[in-house]
Amino acid sequence: MKPQFEIKYIELKWYDKNTLVKVTESLNALSVEYDSVNQCFTTETTIYPKLDEIKRGQLAIRVLNVEARQPYINLPNNDKKLLTQIKDPDTGIYWWILKEKWVSEQKQWFGIAPNIVGTLKFYITSQLCEVEINGSDFSVEQLEQYLRVFKNDLWELILDDSSAVQANAKQTNGIGVSEEVIECINKIVNAAQKILETPKVELREIQAIKPRKLVKPVNRTFMEMVSKSNQRFLTSRATQPSYNVPENRYILFALERCGRVLKQIVILAQNKSQRFLDTANKLKGQLDSFDTSVKVNRDLVVKDLERVRERTKLEYWQKKLNLKIQDNDIQLTTTRCSLDLYLHLENKTQQKDGFFVLIWNGESWVKPDNKSGILSLRNRYQVLLEVLEPGDTLKFNCDYNYRTSERAVLFNLDNVHSIELIDCQSIQKAKEAFEKEKLIGKSLAKNGWVKPLSHQEIEEQNREKASLLNRINYYSQNQELSDYIYKRIEPKYRELRKFIQHMKRLGIMPSSNFPNSMTFVQNINYQAVHNGYKVLRGITKLTDDELLLNLELIDNMGLVNMPLLYERWTFIQLILVLKNSFRFVPQKDWKYKLIEAVKSNKTDININLINDEAKRYISLWYEKSLSNNKRPDFILDLTWFSHNIDGSNERHFKRFVLDAKFYDKLTFDRAGGMLSKINELFDGKNYSENNSNPVFLIHPCNNLIEHPITAQSWGKHSFLGELNNNDDVNLFSHDRGAVFLNPIDRSLYSDELQRLLGMFLQYKLEDAKTSDLDNDSSQAVPICIRCGSSDIKNLKKTTRYRNRHGDWVERTPKSVWMQCCECEQLQIYNHCASDKSSTRLIKNGLYWSYHSARALEPFNMKCPSCGEWGAW
Repeated sequence: MKPQFEIKYIELKWYDKNTLVKVTESLNALSVEYDSVNQCFTTETTIYPKLDEIKRGQLAIRVLNVEARQPYINLPNNDKKLLTQIKDPDTGIYWWILKEKWVSEQKQWFGIAPNIVGTLKFYITSQLCEVEINGSDFSVEQLEQYLRVFKNDLWELILDDSSAVQANAKQTNGIGVSEEVIECINKIVNAAQKILETPKVELREIQAIKPRKLVKPVNRTFMEMVSKSNQRFLTSRATQPSYNVPENRYILFALERCGRVLKQIVILAQNKSQRFLDTANKLKGQLDSFDTSVKVNRDLVVKDLERVRERTKLEYWQKKLNLKIQDNDIQLTTTRCSLDLYLHLENKTQQKDGFFVLIWNGESWVKPDNKSGILSLRNRYQVLLEVLEPGDTLKFNCDYNYRTSERAVLFNLDNVHSIELIDCQSIQKAKEAFEKEKLIGKSLAKNGWVKPLSHQEIEEQNREKASLLNRINYYSQNQELSDYIYKRIEPKYRELRKFIQHMKRLGIMPSSNFPNSMTFVQNINYQAVHNGYKVLRGITKLTDDELLLNLELIDNMGLVNMPLLYERWTFIQLILVLKNSFRFVPQKDWKYKLIEAVKSNKTDININLINDEAKRYISLWYEKSLSNNKRPDFILDLTWFSHNIDGSNERHFKRFVLDAKFYDKLTFDRAGGMLSKINELFDGKNYSENNSNPVFLIHPCNNLIEHPITAQSWGKHSFLGELNNNDDVNLFSHDRGAVFLNPIDRSLYSDELQRLLGMFLQYKLEDAKTSDLDNDSSQAVPICIRCGSSDIKNLKKTTRYRNRHGDWVERTPKSVWMQCCECEQLQIYNHCASDKSSTRLIKNGLYWSYHSARALEPFNMKCPSCGEWGAW
């Protein structure tokens, strides 16, 4: 009798590991059908199912008509998982679930489904039920592509020991395969061909039926002669050629291993050739998109205009003032005072210990008693010097006193209850800016939102073109080199496969035992295969059989846990970008640590990477515990040394935290949206360690950002915390955000991750305050965000430029212009003039800049600390 059962998503609430409190069932069970051809039940669902009534669901089975023996699951990788029976305390219904992992923080038992994509095989009282789990935003084919890219990128990372700081690209042909490797492969294939022409053979004694006159008797022969007379055929001693000799078995083993390496080199060469071609075409597209005018994003203009409109309101500035009071820990009294003090602030005093002030006489703001009014802040309210601004008009509810001298009236505050903003210069500036921006918007609307570039913007565009042409040439050359490798090795790989199949047809079985035989001394072809195999392993750095074996095991891995696969693929991408884009060199045993991270469930795995030229040293951690016992996916502990003119090197440390989430748009929406998830990691789980660490989310969701906040093209996919996309008061200053990383989208691939890591390595590693510095350049060694070079030269900048109104404007003397000597990428260091701390701003051209760009001026960056923009 076939079992009758239902499969549902249920959510369980536990008191502890063993005490179930509540079971919440989904409204509908999965639709199960019987396949009479394959004699099994089938059903379908999706990864991260969308169930309003259930947030943390897991698959559960209820058998209806028979007493169920313990069901189990066969996973795509053939692992067997036994299910556990639970009883609903309210209804008494029994369910079978997979208790795989207990998460004490959430008091939940989790099973692998529904976090996997592929086919789960449930066996229920010996009856198979296949559950096909599809991706919600991706087809099964696309998710299979995830797995292929994961494996290929892992092989690329292990095989390719070339890097930008090592040998010349022509020596390694772009992927770490030199002419020496090609020659070695040719010798192996040629020698294998000659071996198959005359393979070593041994005659093995066997028994065979032969004519009576040709028989060489054995014991059986005499038995046959006694038992049967006049036999024409008898059992005889005979010989049979055998190719399954130790020498041939070893040769087959060596050829199979060489074949695996050749297979990956062919795949890598083809992948890199396509990747370099895609990159070159993408850069050509960027180059062709440049024009003397630019299409302005109307929505961003409106959003910027709304931001400026908000700044025309007194409530906006009062809110900012309140935040400053809170951030500076100014203690206000809870009891309201009977006195109010109205003051208009002018400039700070010469000693910077207060403000010159005016008082209200009922008609206008005047000097008290025609003397200099001074608000003295030498007492416990000294911090107000950093909070209040010249031009502010304020009402203080406080106890205050004043004393009069011959030349001044000195006001002193005490027991301040509240500080109310009546007016400020920023409101007037905002009103002027709003009217100007509105007129520009109207003009653009008439022109179809097409804006001619200014003279300065055309100059910046030309510099961007020069860098793009440099990189197009670089990637085109590497594409040709990779294609050259593919065309040289792919035919040899096909030949080698034929030889291997031929040897197997001869009955040869592979063996890794090297025979101590004179054959490898006397026969140059056997000797050539043996020596070539050793040389090939050495050249490709695969000198450890265990490493190769582990790679082969991973290569046979099926599509199982998608979040885990995405997390580990992200780990590979981090190393690839740091190694290939920013020239970090991984240190001892890193390949084995990477393999360990990929194939095991171990935590606290550490890979060290160094870039001596840039004086930056990274410890990349996979699932390291923070001091609060939280365990983000990745931690980058960066040690760096400042480049001081006197030659001294000061050591600094900065930590960056990354967490990978394989979420689709609906999953993010159910969690409250992108920003809610980011804040959960930053504040809720305190990955920031009390605002000390930048925290960024990595995700594959291309449609996550509905309303970009920057004019750059990457703003459609990623949010770098350049501003706050919710309000204009609580700014993020690049401390938190989310970047798009998806192997299916080849047009972007790892650019978003490269820009994020470039921001860490170039900008967020040090304090952005430049007010106390001689110029705006960083204290860290400059590094190119496009190619990773530290060979940076200073440029002589122009002293003046034309602004968008056509007026000549003096440049700030503190700004610094630099250019990469390798890719010609320009770096401009400046500061925000609207921010008292003179926050450093770095511009890396239109594409690689991580500060938010203005919609009306795409080459102008906004300050991440205040949202204002400056003059470059």
